[in-house]
Amino acid sequence: GGVVHLAMNSFSLNNIGPEVERCFGQGRFLGTYLAAGVAGNLLSAYMSPNPSVGASGAIFGLVGAYAVFLGRNKSLFGKSGERGLASLRQTFVTNLIYGFMSPQIDNWGHIGGALGGATIAYHFGPKLYLAALPNGQRIVLDKPNIRVPRSIETFPRKIGKRLYELADKMEGNYQSDIPAKPLRPGETRQEWKDRRDM
Repeated sequence: GGVVHLAMNSFSLNNIGPEVERCFGQGRFLGTYLAAGVAGNLLSAYMSPNPSVGASGAIFGLVGAYAVFLGRNKSLFGKSGERGLASLRQTFVTNLIYGFMSPQIDNWGHIGGALGGATIAYHFGPKLYLAALPNGQRIVLDKPNIRVPRSIETFPRKIGKRLYELADKMEGNYQSDIPAKPLRPGETRQEWKDRRDM
């Protein structure tokens, strides 16, 4: 792991992460990323004398998850889905070949991450169906093999909201309920508001 490894991981995550997050939603994206990272590191620790470092396994997990998503929903995506799947396969194989040629790269972490991401996507990932409504409109439904509880799916959004609120407080951009100028003895609330706004 050095600066080049970190740069490659950052580039790869920025390249595939937003697309997988858009397709899976924040909760399933985060769950897939974390589970793939754990799977990659576990296989690496078991199979390699030099266990994996960094987030490569988690990123390969996103590749595996996206491949399952495209393969599972190919009837909806048609040729563009097939091209995306072919591109993922080519990227994965190229990275594995490069990994086997370079002793610093732990392919077991990559393989474990890809398998972990694919497994999570198979069970919890989007499984899309086209449904016809009585009025003739057609909509796309997401019916995964196992539905993640709503509280877990929305967890990243809740955490993100709290972090933004905390950041605003730290920057001094948030509105406090505590009056900047306290009420004076005998002062009405309207008098206080008039004085405050001066």
